[in-house]
Amino acid sequence: MFQSRKQMGESTPPPPLKFTRTSEAYAQELYSEVLDNEEIDAFLDEPTANGSRRKNWTTPHAPAPAEDLVRSLYKMLSSIVKRFAFAPKPGVQRKVVDTRKFEGSDEVNAEGYRNCPILVVRAAGPSFQFPTSPERGAPSTERTETLGFTNMATYFSVKLDAVVGSEDEIMDEMENYARQVFRDQPNRIYVRSMFFTEKHARLVHFDRAGAQITPPIDIRQDPHTFVRLVAGLSSPDERLLGFDDSIQWNIVNGMKLGGSLTTTDSNAEARTFAIIGEIPTSRDSIHGRATTCWRVRDPESSEELVIKDSWRPEHFPPEHELLALVKGIPGVVDMISHESGRWETKDFRCTTTTGQYENRVSSRVALKPYGKPLVFFTTVLQVLSALRDAIAGHQQLVGDEIRILHRDISHNNVLLGRDGAQAGQRGILIDLDMAFRSTDAQPWVISDANIGTRLFQSLCVLQSYAMAEKAAPRDYLDDLESFFYLLAFIFLAHTPNGGRIPREEEGSSIVWAWADRDPDAANAAKEALLGLGPTARLAMRLVESTWGPHCASLFDKYRNYVSDIYYQKLDFLSAADGDGDPFKYLHLRRDEQYLDVLSMLDQAISAIQASPSPELLPEAESTPVAPPPCSDNKNGPIARAFSSDANEPLLKPAVITSSSSEKVSPTPEIPTPCNPTPKLRRSARLQHVHLTKRELSPTNVIPIQGALLSTTALPTAHQPTHRPARQLRRSVRILKRRRADDDHSDPPPPKAKRTKRGARLTTYIH
Repeated sequence: MFQSRKQMGESTPPPPLKFTRTSEAYAQELYSEVLDNEEIDAFLDEPTANGSRRKNWTTPHAPAPAEDLVRSLYKMLSSIVKRFAFAPKPGVQRKVVDTRKFEGSDEVNAEGYRNCPILVVRAAGPSFQFPTSPERGAPSTERTETLGFTNMATYFSVKLDAVVGSEDEIMDEMENYARQVFRDQPNRIYVRSMFFTEKHARLVHFDRAGAQITPPIDIRQDPHTFVRLVAGLSSPDERLLGFDDSIQWNIVNGMKLGGSLTTTDSNAEARTFAIIGEIPTSRDSIHGRATTCWRVRDPESSEELVIKDSWRPEHFPPEHELLALVKGIPGVVDMISHESGRWETKDFRCTTTTGQYENRVSSRVALKPYGKPLVFFTTVLQVLSALRDAIAGHQQLVGDEIRILHRDISHNNVLLGRDGAQAGQRGILIDLDMAFRSTDAQPWVISDANIGTRLFQSLCVLQSYAMAEKAAPRDYLDDLESFFYLLAFIFLAHTPNGGRIPREEEGSSIVWAWADRDPDAANAAKEALLGLGPTARLAMRLVESTWGPHCASLFDKYRNYVSDIYYQKLDFLSAADGDGDPFKYLHLRRDEQYLDVLSMLDQAISAIQASPSPELLPEAESTPVAPPPCSDNKNGPIARAFSSDANEPLLKPAVITSSSSEKVSPTPEIPTPCNPTPKLRRSARLQHVHLTKRELSPTNVIPIQGALLSTTALPTAHQPTHRPARQLRRSVRILKRRRADDDHSDPPPPKAKRTKRGARLTTYIH
């Protein structure tokens, strides 16, 4: 069964996928171990009703109707699959299908393509199952519903030469289908398919590093390559089709009913676990980490674990190395074991394209299971306690012993603790895929708007998109700002009992504007919240009326704190006079800054606990809304996989029922942001920055039990300075202009790999 993007719940299509072009020899050599030329010659020379197959087996010459071309290719492809894709194992089958007879297959999707390719190889076997009916949520059993992307081995697109578009257009169409194959076949490593015209064929390959396409192959002049490619793409060997065969499914009546996953245990020995929950990827994009998680059970001990599979860029450190450093830290995910030596995308690609794409490496780790993602909270105290413990865990990550910067704080990367979790474990920070570890040799990394979840990125990170290598260093303060956006996301897009507010409503529309793919647009939307304009006033009113005075006070304090830190960073950037870390004086107050944020949360939690009645609105019916979808690297499946409820659906609807027994806290007068202090001129602010540097110079810093205290106190961040949102744009223009002027006087520095530099996470010792 084929569905449109709208039916699948997908929004706008992802950006175009980058691809490379292979050599001519690549297609000729691919699958040579599967089929040699002698076997192909014997096949082509077999007699038919009108002579040998070689003599009569050809496509129509142009000009010819598209119908004739499809009919001719169908016969040719069917004969190859029948001959070379025969499977001796019971239950394994390959068959070429003309999809034009299937209901809904010829409908056009949002991208302007058919809902499915015109010719496909339908498959049965360990990694395939019948599609399910979206109306019934059950297997489709009728003849017209037994084909979908869940049981598709490969697909073929057919176009007349007269209407074939550019190479980019070909790749765009083929990607449209490959994306859905990856979505519905969660243990698929790569997808290969073919594009046909009257004279030529082209092999197209997709994996988590992008795509590649072969030069045109003349079907008539090179029948050996043509036959070999079709045989390989329809092989009964699922490893050749691009499946991870460490995952095996039990197929009953055409449907997957349980399975097994083999990996290494804590003793580095191979071990097979029973799969009790499949967590498929829900991302639109092919390129990226493609994180998928599996809930498994040890058949001997009955212990439940989460197995996480992902594809990291090869220049990123393996996640298991970072997870080993954080083992045992409260509020941070705990690793049980890992598996090394898995695949790399370059293993499946043409060798002549090496270096033209970002190679990715397959990673697998086994982790302890925790609760559901933060957005599945049910009470105010639960969500605030979880966020508080995750921030405390984050503080341990950036400490002098570990020095890890997370860089991807999001709604999917903070989990609720398990039922009955003690303080410190009520919220769990997960996913170190994008993390950076500071070292003495590489103490900091520049900000990169392509790293992290757009919805929660800090202003400095968003602005790095326009600054490139001149961007500000990324530091723990960016992550603390991301935690604020996560809190704001909870307050403005949810009700206190966990209900989800539709995106088009006032509060929800504020936060979803931050998810814009354009960093400038996302930046402007966040500016509006941190300023003093109507967006900030509206947000305050909504939080107050929905969540009560204690949460509103927390929201406003944290908002002001983030704004104040941001403007301090801008001032330090403007006054920077070297290539070192411009924020080093801010970083001297690292422990105090975490204490500030944790104190805000602790005060709110204590106030709510002491309240005579909980700060919850009476429950009322609302339209079910799915949890927020994850972005291109993002980790919705990761977070969902940690849930200990095996029967919980991946997209749980939020239904709020009516309750007359719930008391409602009276709504007091709605506070508005305090009046701003008079705005200092830029020269005055720079003078303050230089004064601060002198006060924190080595002669004024006294080390006390590993901490650094200044004999002259810094202005406290408990009383943040408010500035109109428009000041941000002026500061950024000043910074860009100053850095542009530098380019005229000094040669540009050599471009550094973004992961080789990083925000200093340690305290500066003088």
